[in-house]
Amino acid sequence: MNFKKMLCLTLAMLCLAGCASQDNVSTPTDEKTVVTMIFTNELPNFENLVESTYTDIDLQIETNAAATIDGEVERRLRNGHGNDIVTSSLATGDILNYLVDLSAEKYISAYEAGIMHKTSKDGKNYFIPLPAQYYGYIYNATLVKENGLTVPSTQDELLAMLEKAKAAGIGTDENGFVFTINGTPATTAAFAFATKIPDFFGLSEGIKWLDGIKSGKSKFSGTLESCLDLPLELIEKGCVDPLPFTGVSNCAPVLQKMSEGKMLMAFDNVTMLDDIRKNSDDEFDMLPIMSNNGNPAWTVSAPTAYLGINKTLTEEGGEAKLDACRRIVSLLSTPEGHDAFMLDNGAGYAYLVDYTPAADIVPEGIKKSIDEGYNYNISISNDFLRYFGSRCNAVLCGQKETADAFAEVDDYMNKGDDQVVTLIGTIDHDMIVENYNVRLQETEIANLIADSVREMTEADFAAVNGGSIRGSLYEGDVYSYDLDYVCPYDNHAIVLEVNAEVIRSMLSNGLSAMVPGSNNIPGGRFLNVSGLKYTYKPAKGDTPAQLVDVTLADGSPLDENAKYTLAVTDYMAGKSGYTDNNGDGYSMLNVYSDDTPKPDNVKLVRETEYTFRQTLEEYIIKHNNEEIASKIEGRITAVSEDE
Repeated sequence: MNFKKMLCLTLAMLCLAGCASQDNVSTPTDEKTVVTMIFTNELPNFENLVESTYTDIDLQIETNAAATIDGEVERRLRNGHGNDIVTSSLATGDILNYLVDLSAEKYISAYEAGIMHKTSKDGKNYFIPLPAQYYGYIYNATLVKENGLTVPSTQDELLAMLEKAKAAGIGTDENGFVFTINGTPATTAAFAFATKIPDFFGLSEGIKWLDGIKSGKSKFSGTLESCLDLPLELIEKGCVDPLPFTGVSNCAPVLQKMSEGKMLMAFDNVTMLDDIRKNSDDEFDMLPIMSNNGNPAWTVSAPTAYLGINKTLTEEGGEAKLDACRRIVSLLSTPEGHDAFMLDNGAGYAYLVDYTPAADIVPEGIKKSIDEGYNYNISISNDFLRYFGSRCNAVLCGQKETADAFAEVDDYMNKGDDQVVTLIGTIDHDMIVENYNVRLQETEIANLIADSVREMTEADFAAVNGGSIRGSLYEGDVYSYDLDYVCPYDNHAIVLEVNAEVIRSMLSNGLSAMVPGSNNIPGGRFLNVSGLKYTYKPAKGDTPAQLVDVTLADGSPLDENAKYTLAVTDYMAGKSGYTDNNGDGYSMLNVYSDDTPKPDNVKLVRETEYTFRQTLEEYIIKHNNEEIASKIEGRITAVSEDE
């Protein structure tokens, strides 16, 4: 292999995220075939192209957080709730069993043979690759120029620039940090691997090591520990905040920090760069991954996701949807389809043969690397890389020693799918999380979780923030890994003593972020409750939703003179502080953070070892001889302006 040419391997961890001729345009009809698809952001241009080309199709895009999309997509398919068009960053594995064989479709030949070969199984194709994202160092070029900083060309120069900027307060936030990574395991794994590309993965020894990973001969221990050298040094020198790596806080707000000039540099992708540019008057650019040994710099790119068709549509009654899905995928596989998708998503590279994007969106700072063929993808499965990222996070936040964490990675790699899976119990019907419903309204699954928290803590009331609920529960058996998807965060439940005033203030804060924010996603602070009922007026224009009334579960009023016990997470009570959107603004519950005033009418009664995941597990086990059911009970009600 010529290592100075593009290495076309598949970087599944970063995904989620000549052209075939177009089928005949459909004729207008009164009845439309609804086709559903899940993705990490809205796709208005592609949706409009589909519906204007095929007037008998109604394409509906459900947005879902990138951090949870893979597991939730597969769980939906396994439980008969899969979307019609399936998107995933997992191009291999069990998910292929739920997809239509696309090998005979004429548009398959429109894609580069290399990428199609790497995602095939037994010579069959089940996915097509969506256009790729470029990843690298996003930096504020305006701050660099205005302050006489030198754009780095080596990793050492990068570190020196960041140290100089920190010392001078250039592009720093309120805590003096100057570089940010969002802190999700996938992004941490991406950054850790990226730092090794120029001096390892881009060389013959790195290629041999990757081949050994596939055969089980290579080890992380003793080889890749140095991939954490740069992030650890950035943390040690106070350039990077370790808090987002703990798994108990919000992801670092890259867009907000960078666009406000409160951060000089971030590791992220071109879509993030585009969003930053839209929200700031400063100039921004992207740098590639740099060497310390004189080797060329590399960019990192990967398919935003892979796209297939749900196999259940081949069954009787699915003919119309199957035909519509085939036409949509065919349209996406044309220059027009790719142009629309790339305009929506900011992707910079397409796997279509002989395709030239309608617009050149490659940042100037990485063009040289791309033009010279130094563009790299890593061929390791997504689920494994996500685990690797979680172990890296544990090191970066001080929870693990590097040697111990990498030994765990090797152990995980050897065991693979043989990890212990425990049957927890059963539930009597589906409880679905979709379209961020747990952040907007009362839902069955949120009621169940809130009830579990209240019962396990023996508190008068429980309040569960919608952002902590990420996956559905499906009728039948519930396993330990299901709960990992439903409640993935490791914050612990605590019990507070509060009065009626605090409860009203808390609920009002929960209503304050229902208006969709970035990517049209509502904030996660919306509260699901047990032991309480409340009504509110929905948001109108720039006026946020407003609390109208709150009562006990039986409808009786709160006692203004009473002290109540309230179960929430330590996250809401300030354990991670309230900067960078942590704590979801629940400073009226603060009992931990010394950086925020602590109210006089709140008292910490008891800490527990329960996470929401564990309270739900204990609740299902305890009630397993009963029907585990949850219903909409009118705990949360929206009222009109006149009511």
